[in-house]
Amino acid sequence: MSYENIIETTERLAAELILFDPDQPDSIKTLLPILKSIHTQCKSLDLSSEAAQIMKARHIIDTIIKDGPQAGSNLLSNLDMIVSNFSGKLKNMDQKENDKSVIQKSSQSDDNAPNDEYEKLEEKLNQLSMLVAGFCPGKDQDIAETIRNVDDLITISETIEPSTFYDISKLCKQYMTNMNFSCACNTKPVEEGIVLLKSILSHLKRREPFTFDYSDVLELLEEHLTSKETCDECVEECPENASESKLEQEPDSTPEKLSEDDVEILTDFIAEAEDNLNNIEVSLIELEQDPENTDIINDIFRPFHTIKGVSGFLSLDKINRLSHATENLLDSARSGDFIINHSATDAILESVDLLKQLLDTVKQGLPIGYRQEDSHLDVEILRDKLKRLQISLTKGKKEPLGEILVRRKDLKEQDVDEALEIQKNHPEKKFGEILIEDKKVAPAQVASALMEQSTVKKRVDSQVKVSTRKLDDLVDYAGELVIAQSMLRQQTMENSALSQTVSQLGQIVNNMQNIAMSMRMIPIKATFMKMIRLVRDLSRKSGKQINLAMTGEETEIDRNVVDALYEPMVHMIRNACDHGIESLQERTEKGKPEQGNIDLRAYHKGGNIVIEIEDDGKGLDREKILKKATTTGLVTGKEQMTDAQVFNLILSPGFSTASQITDVSGRGVGMDVVKEGIEKFRGHLNIESEKGAGSRFIISLPLTLAIIDGMLVRVDDEKYVIPTITIQKAFRPGPGEYFTVEGKGEMVKDRGNLVPLIRLNEIYETSNHAKSVEQSLVVVVESKEERRALLIDELLGKDEYVIKNLGGNMDDIQGIAGGAILADGKVGLILDVHGIFSIVSKK
Repeated sequence: MSYENIIETTERLAAELILFDPDQPDSIKTLLPILKSIHTQCKSLDLSSEAAQIMKARHIIDTIIKDGPQAGSNLLSNLDMIVSNFSGKLKNMDQKENDKSVIQKSSQSDDNAPNDEYEKLEEKLNQLSMLVAGFCPGKDQDIAETIRNVDDLITISETIEPSTFYDISKLCKQYMTNMNFSCACNTKPVEEGIVLLKSILSHLKRREPFTFDYSDVLELLEEHLTSKETCDECVEECPENASESKLEQEPDSTPEKLSEDDVEILTDFIAEAEDNLNNIEVSLIELEQDPENTDIINDIFRPFHTIKGVSGFLSLDKINRLSHATENLLDSARSGDFIINHSATDAILESVDLLKQLLDTVKQGLPIGYRQEDSHLDVEILRDKLKRLQISLTKGKKEPLGEILVRRKDLKEQDVDEALEIQKNHPEKKFGEILIEDKKVAPAQVASALMEQSTVKKRVDSQVKVSTRKLDDLVDYAGELVIAQSMLRQQTMENSALSQTVSQLGQIVNNMQNIAMSMRMIPIKATFMKMIRLVRDLSRKSGKQINLAMTGEETEIDRNVVDALYEPMVHMIRNACDHGIESLQERTEKGKPEQGNIDLRAYHKGGNIVIEIEDDGKGLDREKILKKATTTGLVTGKEQMTDAQVFNLILSPGFSTASQITDVSGRGVGMDVVKEGIEKFRGHLNIESEKGAGSRFIISLPLTLAIIDGMLVRVDDEKYVIPTITIQKAFRPGPGEYFTVEGKGEMVKDRGNLVPLIRLNEIYETSNHAKSVEQSLVVVVESKEERRALLIDELLGKDEYVIKNLGGNMDDIQGIAGGAILADGKVGLILDVHGIFSIVSKK
């Protein structure tokens, strides 16, 4: 018998108790699952008096939670004393057991005995797995054979220390013996026991302590030991009667009412669990690229372990069981029992999706204060799938060097076989050394493959979660501070001493504003990683070979802009996979590689972030688009249109050139929604394409939705802010640089080209009199490769402006992106250049 596991758990309890803050009594609830685990382990080791001590500790914690901050310090002192005495007693007991173990081990003459025992245990465990997997109630010989198998496990493991494996095997035998005499329909506890035994054996072989909490498995096995009543449903669980069994199992229970505390705890749990599942999804995609990276596996394992533990405490049974099954699969992988492959990744992703649905069901009940019924979500099918997958996957090691080189096309399989033959005759030589000597590969190629074989994931900085509302408020107040500082600067310009102090204040304010803005910035990597999964699923569904390459995924962007980007990116990636990339046959006929490529790029340009989605598919057909547009009346067919103008036609509502309907009906369907979603956040979508060579969609969005670089201009008595990113130049037209062209209106000459002129005073009706162009200024602006000149009265200077929502009925005014409070305290309107172009085009 060994007390190693229970000592480890007790030390964790003591550490958590030291960190407990008496001013926050609710935080002591984190000790309850640990106490539960210790109590279960005490029962399994027949430590009744120790179990009673743990129950005393539980009663003290309940009192502290109930009394709150008013709980006396004596209670904490008593709790600390109980834990301290308990830990000391266990360590003394463990020392005595270790002394006995040393005596036993000294009498063993064969040093290789433990290894032989482990191999026998592994063989017996595999046999037991197959017996239980094929078990059907009503066949007594199956139960008898499984009991004989477990007897062998008990006999072999009797002398192995620690005795955890031996103790669990005995408990499995007791359960199966009980099955033989009473209910023979539920093998799930045995299956859980087998998975646990395999994990323990894996740690024994590596001579590592098994420190994981397995109290839930013990409870599952012990739960049915006390009951020996014959189960009437045994026969119904056989496959031939499964359908009848399901019909009879209609639950009839009223929804459970949730207390205010329950709602608060569940709300926190759901928020954290959803965040964990999103992180798991991203890490899984990384793991698929590097299936042996134990750091990534641990990053996935830990969130599942957290979800399992907390959901068990909150009585979320289905979430607990599913996350536990997934955790077991991952634990075997990180223990080296097998290498994560596509099947395992698919199953874990399926588990993530189902857990999200279960969390959504719980979330729906929070507003009304009742637990929602989740009988429509079945986790047992997936749990069984995960268990079968765990059993079927063979133990894996690191991918052999030769296989890596062959996969990377640096080497042929024949060369690998020849090198292995040489290694048989010269075992002292390393495989890579033989390849280099025979000049099959270069040393750099071997070094690169060895690095891939043992890639270590870089550590990420620790982070603190902050409410997005608090961040938004901080940015807003920082913006208000900038405005106040700017106004103060205007008022103190004549006082040099005060002006210098205000200037220093301005630097501090600007730094604070930059920090506040950077706190809202997050890498776009998480969104890009979701696209990898999307392409992966779509390529499998369509039968096409599609590779997604990413660059610039560390580019940072305002978190609100990230939300705006997700839906447009999903739609365009789906279009690229469904309609852009040709089928395998089409690509072969055109002489293209079998694998289609989609490039996803992110980079900063000026004050914007640019996202490019480029594919090497069939591209857009200019003539086909024009023909369709003429048929639908979008164009007359007589206009002289540039390629960009033609391609923009696919952004029109309902426009499609697809010859058949799929999940996405055509290259342009839904693109109008994409366009509106992007323009809502002051962004633009440009399209470039070449028939037969592919397409490129370019999304341009402001880095932040709160600050804008702009040029302040005056038109009559009104002041406007023109975004700097759109301005090309400003000048006063000289003699011979102003023209009126028939059918096109007023023009100004810039660098030998005629640019259409827009009079802002007429658009916004600030004045009716015609202004002399030669006595005014023009600002040449560009949007979507279209250039126009805005007629203004005066340039007032460049600055950063905090964007304010106009609100109310002014939200939808075309050509206006928002408002800004100027240095004089007045409001200036921020112009939307593309919206102004649209206003002029309609006239």
